[in-house]
Amino acid sequence: MRWVIAALALGLAACDGAATRVETDGATPGAGGYTIEIRALEDTQSYIVTAPDGRVVGARAAEGASALMETSRAQALAGEPPPEGEDIPEVLSLRMPGFDMSIGATKENAEGDHGSVNLQIGGEQNIMVRANEGGPGEADDTAFVRITGADEQAVRDFINDADELSPDVKTQMLAALNLGN
Repeated sequence: MRWVIAALALGLAACDGAATRVETDGATPGAGGYTIEIRALEDTQSYIVTAPDGRVVGARAAEGASALMETSRAQALAGEPPPEGEDIPEVLSLRMPGFDMSIGATKENAEGDHGSVNLQIGGEQNIMVRANEGGPGEADDTAFVRITGADEQAVRDFINDADELSPDVKTQMLAALNLGN
């Protein structure tokens, strides 16, 4: 599950050069940008978008069904900090002018495996991914992705590419953000 979400996050960062910036715990979205977030627990995914003006829209998908979230629930999820990660050793880092990437991972064992990816491009584009895959037979797989500073087109692409959301829910999210197709 974690590599699917990491690939989604990296794909969004590459979308037509849209500037993205990762929020740190408790930080607010960057001026002029949208915050995109995915929280996954087992087979349930929450998709949350915060507009630059503070509007928050969320949807939840599980067991083949999806629905728009109540505004208060979406706001509560958007306000939660990233899940606490255990001490994950860095296994790869690449730092060059204008580009910083670090990947942390634990080796799979009886307790599962854990990973994190932090990517910063040009001082403005950042992505945070955290994943925890429980051990065999465990029902505690989780993943978290947060991208901030995304432009309108990146948000449209994010919503339209969310395969777990029904076309009706996608339309409702775009309308609530005034981003109709």
